[in-house]
Amino acid sequence: MTSQAWISLGACAGLLALAGLALVRVGRSPMALPLSVLCITLSTWNFADFALAHSGEPGWRIMALAAALMSAPSALHFILAFVGERRRLAVVMFSSYGVFGALTAASLAGLGSERMAGLVGSRAFALLVLAFSGPLLLGGFGLLTQHLRREVRSTERTRTGLLLTGLALLVTLLGTDLVAVMGQDVPRLGNLGTLLGLPAIAVVALRLRLFGRDLSNVHAMYALLLALVGVLSYLAVFQLFAAQYGALVVGTAAITLVLLATMRRGVIAYVAQRERLEQMATLGRFSAQMAHDLKNPIAALKGAAQYLKVEHAQGRPWDDKGEFLDLLLEQVERLDRVVSTYQRLGRVEPLRAPLDLNELVASVLSLQAFTGRPEVQLRRELAVDPPRCSGDWDLLANALENLVRNAFEAMPCGGTLTVRTQVVGTGLELSVEDTGEGMNVRTRERAFDDFYTTKAMGSGLGLAFVRRVVEAHGGQVSLTSHEGRGTTVTLRLPASEAPASAAVPGQGAPWPSC
Repeated sequence: MTSQAWISLGACAGLLALAGLALVRVGRSPMALPLSVLCITLSTWNFADFALAHSGEPGWRIMALAAALMSAPSALHFILAFVGERRRLAVVMFSSYGVFGALTAASLAGLGSERMAGLVGSRAFALLVLAFSGPLLLGGFGLLTQHLRREVRSTERTRTGLLLTGLALLVTLLGTDLVAVMGQDVPRLGNLGTLLGLPAIAVVALRLRLFGRDLSNVHAMYALLLALVGVLSYLAVFQLFAAQYGALVVGTAAITLVLLATMRRGVIAYVAQRERLEQMATLGRFSAQMAHDLKNPIAALKGAAQYLKVEHAQGRPWDDKGEFLDLLLEQVERLDRVVSTYQRLGRVEPLRAPLDLNELVASVLSLQAFTGRPEVQLRRELAVDPPRCSGDWDLLANALENLVRNAFEAMPCGGTLTVRTQVVGTGLELSVEDTGEGMNVRTRERAFDDFYTTKAMGSGLGLAFVRRVVEAHGGQVSLTSHEGRGTTVTLRLPASEAPASAAVPGQGAPWPSC
């Protein structure tokens, strides 16, 4: 075989290994799916290029073109997920999949039609592909460059720089094949581009923990070993079915599917074990919090009951022990309130009553004097005589407690925590602003997702609970954050037209922070 064929096979093995590792994180990281699709399409392109050189069958050229076409929208998808713009630019992303999916379908039609095969191999088709892919990829690289300029943390800047380098090599050298199709006398270096760009992407995904701490170098070696076995299997299939094009396609596709399934199954077993341990830890922290909330009233009940029992055993009258009976009733009501609050926390069903948002803020912040964090300065910027809103005191208080707790945790070395209320139009805004560590763009985009957390001891329930509480009240929640400059979470609630009678504050049970 030629050196170019070996380069194609080597790139194919590396891309399959990285695709297997990315597949493990699908559903847990927004970057995993586009990266796995990108690696699979580029691996298919490299293998088709090898098969074309080995067998000379023109159908492999069409398959290589189809795979190269689908790499453009998947690359844009990966870039958007990396810079945290996946949701905002979802229309652009899905439109690109639609356009390039149609071009891919047109190219694959050339497998059964000589006329279509001639069309997709023409200069006009190459120009059409360039017209769509050029602006798409330039926009993606522009987003990466903008992200690199805005970032202040060295690790994120290194990640972005490596991704820019790797993707630039992929796009530039892959473009030589497109230019060659247009009739220009240039060397076709696309397979070399994948081989050179792959290490940069692999370093970002593994060494710089793009997907978290679940994937290690051991998993990478396991995936690479399986990929090498797959490449050897490809060679064996070519030796057995050299003259049977259909059998070659079916055999190589089956080997690829088996490889990806084996990689995913092997690596995911370890990841699943770690996640079960994390879930048990979260359940343990939730149970400990509930036990803490129930322990105090139970202790008071026990003490009062024991005292009255001793008094009764000694034959003393209870005429002057009314305060103990009142205490028993109060603690029973407190237990009932705690249990009811936990039930509402799970269902997020507000019991609405008119309440003063400033009083709610004062009630929650009055407890922060006992946090033992004198290095954090508390500031209140409250609206003057704001209208009341209709809401559940316990649920809103728990939501605010979550935000305040998160703000404290974001300022381990101290800072300023500002809680602000203001009237905006026909509604009210409650915002919590800190001067802490801030969030990167990917964390910011997923901050309100259920069970998403970046904290070693976090449950991923806090901000998701805040979002559900605000939406249950007919409001909206937004978040702005910049690394190194702090975070602001704003709750927008509709004002109440009910009479200005303050609700009686309850004692909501704290909810685990995110």
